[in-house]
Amino acid sequence: MEPIRNIGKVNAQLLADYILQKYGPMSHLKLQKLLYYCEGYHLAYFDENLIPEEFEAWVHGPVCREVYDNLKGSSVLYTDLGFTGEHNPEAELNNILSSDQSQLLIDVLTELSTWTGLELENATHSELPWREARKGLGPADRCENRISKETMKSFYKADLNVQ
Repeated sequence: MEPIRNIGKVNAQLLADYILQKYGPMSHLKLQKLLYYCEGYHLAYFDENLIPEEFEAWVHGPVCREVYDNLKGSSVLYTDLGFTGEHNPEAELNNILSSDQSQLLIDVLTELSTWTGLELENATHSELPWREARKGLGPADRCENRISKETMKSFYKADLNVQ
């Protein structure tokens, strides 16, 4: 990919709505991990955030609190939630993001949307960004520590062998 001068940015809830619209109902657990991986791989490829919101290192993996707060009345951890909005998130994203950014999201989500929430949780638990944010905590300890976006960027660059 060639460097892009104008990197589009979106809020996490719009990205969550897009994922639910495009990939169908899923658990809150799975949605949170897909948001996280979209941000992680975007950081790796473009050296910039896709979303401004942060992720916290919760017991079940990375969580974007803003999306959690918006959807907590609609879902518990393992029950499915679906897109119920009246707007068109796909069209909104296409107006904001470059074609390279859109293609990256499609690539990440096509691959990872086939995984279960538990598989995604286990994957994030094995990776440095989440582990680093939870250093010194037990597996069931409550945690609101932010996951470093710099650590995410370097980890996923190495994972993809991107310079």
